[in-house]
Amino acid sequence: MPQNTCPLHGKEKGALLATGAPDTMTKSMETTKEGRDFDTSHPLDHMFFPRSIAVVGISADPAKSWIKAFYLDSLVRTGFPGHIYLINPRGGELQGLPIYRNLAEVPGPVDHVVISVPALHTREIMKDCIAKGVKVVHIFASGFAETGEPDRIALQDEIAQMARQAGIRVIGPNCIGIYYPAGGIGLAPDFYGEPGPIGYVCQSGGNVNFMLRHALTRGLRFSKVLSYGNACDIDECDMLDYFAADPETKVIAAYIEGTRDGRRLMDVLKKAAGAKPVVVFKGGYTAGGLRAAASHTGSLAGSDIVWDGAIKQAGAIRVYSVEEMVDILVALLMVRPPKGTNACVVGHGGGASVMATDELEREGLSLPPIPAEIRDKLKDFVDLANSMLRNPIDVSPMAAISGMENLMAMGNRQPHEFLTDMASAGLAGQWQRLNSILDSWREVDLIVYQHGFDVSPTAVDEIMGACIVGPMVLAAKSCKLPAVLVLHSFGNDNTWRSSASVRKLCEEVRVPLFLSMRGAAGAIAKLMEYNMREPERLAELQASIPGRQFPAA
Repeated sequence: MPQNTCPLHGKEKGALLATGAPDTMTKSMETTKEGRDFDTSHPLDHMFFPRSIAVVGISADPAKSWIKAFYLDSLVRTGFPGHIYLINPRGGELQGLPIYRNLAEVPGPVDHVVISVPALHTREIMKDCIAKGVKVVHIFASGFAETGEPDRIALQDEIAQMARQAGIRVIGPNCIGIYYPAGGIGLAPDFYGEPGPIGYVCQSGGNVNFMLRHALTRGLRFSKVLSYGNACDIDECDMLDYFAADPETKVIAAYIEGTRDGRRLMDVLKKAAGAKPVVVFKGGYTAGGLRAAASHTGSLAGSDIVWDGAIKQAGAIRVYSVEEMVDILVALLMVRPPKGTNACVVGHGGGASVMATDELEREGLSLPPIPAEIRDKLKDFVDLANSMLRNPIDVSPMAAISGMENLMAMGNRQPHEFLTDMASAGLAGQWQRLNSILDSWREVDLIVYQHGFDVSPTAVDEIMGACIVGPMVLAAKSCKLPAVLVLHSFGNDNTWRSSASVRKLCEEVRVPLFLSMRGAAGAIAKLMEYNMREPERLAELQASIPGRQFPAA
């Protein structure tokens, strides 16, 4: 195979830019000996544009299959265009690739090394990296400073010093590393290869997986992601500074447990929030959480009062969970900010409607009563029995009739196929009539569509979920007012599975989906607050997202 092709799947190395990496940057560029261009204007650019990646510690042993999944299968799935080298002292072969006994045996240059061996062996591997001229080392292994043991702290310091003297940048230790879909660098085989606007820096490896799996199924996509662990070299300050200037990143998310340099963090956080929306989840904000953070990544977390003040002073948005972070990102990227606080709730279930009202009003929104003329129009086709027509609006009778009509129309089609066809045809019938009436209500600023799957008096399967809730998704999509959809109340596996096709539809037609009314209310409130402070920045962000077009008002 020619030297400028990947030994795993034969792609030309120069194909990286064709897969979605920036090819029109105004930054300075360098060309490798193999003809591949990459950006070098920021010190961390090399980290995302390796010509080759070596995985040290991989093996065919089933007990270590997770290493293969993280650092081989994910690269294959996302189409990494460079060389992939596998290293293990036993040698052998894996998935058609030779396993070299050490880095010295690798026939070509190695830019990026993933070290997945026990901590006590990393010193020798680092020596091999230095001899090979490696640019970036990612230490997956744990068992360093986070243990609190003096000898392990000394080992981490020694490795960091070795790397510093050799000019090697280190990710970790105790982290899972990089996800860069545009460059074909995966992280887990189930992560999407499609890039997006979110840059995410996360001190925890587990919270990278947690965040991405929640976010990807909600229609969110990422530019670059880094899990940095103990931060013996590259830390949250470096990445916030990088994302502030990165043209592929339009909004920044950060999970931080602690920092070594509070003053620098404040400076780069201000810089980042002055350029783009920044969402910060400070992990370890209680006394117990501070102790957990120290044992997790060896972080010096500091007072939560100080952190809270610093985040607010910088102009960033603070959140307190991964779920809240995803909700805020959905709002920032997919929800047109309401002009005022008047909301109308439309959905199924009287009790769910009451709870929705409480959640929205506790976040500062209000639900004004429906004017008599609007209510009279609704009464023409919504049966007063088992409904509510005073805001919130419970349209269960209408939805049931619509659902049965859809069931008859579905025929032999699968739920997702039927919903795709329905979306292509556009909103029609009584849901279209309802939307037209709500559009004429001039005093309302926001429509919240909601459906609780467990409130059904009968067991719900995916077919009925698609027939009854599918039109609501399309109503939220076509609503001329700012609108969100809340699908909630998943009490068991059956109700969660019954929502699969409508959740997929939300992702495909880019409807802002929330999985709890409390999450939706909080995200809307923070969106409105941010829009009051930074209306031009929010408008610029939303205009920059391909395919994000709101219905004409």
